[in-house]
Amino acid sequence: MSRKEDPLNVATKQSVMKDEFGWDIPIESVPLPTRGRLYSPDSTLFNRDTVPIRAMTAHEEDILTSQAFIKEGTVVNQVIKSCITDKSFDVDDLTIGDRNALMMAVRITGYGPEYNVSGNCGDCSHSNSVTVNLTDLAIKRLQIEPIEDGRNEFEYSLPVTKKKVTFKFLTTNDELDRSAANRNTKAAFGTKLEKNVTSYLKYTILSVEGVTDKNKIHHFVTYMPAFDSKSLRKFINDNEPGMDMSSSYVCEKCNHMNNFNLPLTSEFFWPST
Repeated sequence: MSRKEDPLNVATKQSVMKDEFGWDIPIESVPLPTRGRLYSPDSTLFNRDTVPIRAMTAHEEDILTSQAFIKEGTVVNQVIKSCITDKSFDVDDLTIGDRNALMMAVRITGYGPEYNVSGNCGDCSHSNSVTVNLTDLAIKRLQIEPIEDGRNEFEYSLPVTKKKVTFKFLTTNDELDRSAANRNTKAAFGTKLEKNVTSYLKYTILSVEGVTDKNKIHHFVTYMPAFDSKSLRKFINDNEPGMDMSSSYVCEKCNHMNNFNLPLTSEFFWPST
């Protein structure tokens, strides 16, 4: 459903599909990796295990080909918004891990579980064509405890400076804001430097030794020891709830077992076959 489409009109169209053509658009429940523990008690996502989605249709294919959505980098989010049947929350408020679980489910409903990627063997460098079954991917559930339920905030002690920081798992809104800020900085200053590390840390760190002032946190991030930076990012990556994108294949040339992280290429939402 587009942002301007009336939910009543959508329900009417679905009724026509059922009453006139005998076809019910399938709906399924998608597990949330966070189990809803990181959302405010005021949100309908609080302590929620699943979110219902309907299968992709030709309407979502229109969204996927929208140059406006592609240009602003929101095309995938728009497809997810269109397929979610519960409109009581905003998809952009989801953690990236929960959003990715919905994205995976939407893709499977639209184009099936087979996803074609290529991988170079780590032993003989042979290029392999690999077909991954997306339904085989595991869900990474929330394992570490937040400061309190209903609050997306966690503690971590940095190994070098010994400072205690609190951080959050980024939301879709954070991701969009961060991308826009990086584009604006590059346009304004003509810099070629990609501030991927410091930009990420500035958005994920909420406090340093109790200091919550954003300017002071940004200063700390810029000059924090590299080992502290790497250690924190690894801890977040290891514990972030979402989809486990690890997979493996046997090289067709030398039979070497290759483990790799599944890349999200254009084949994901625009399969060639």
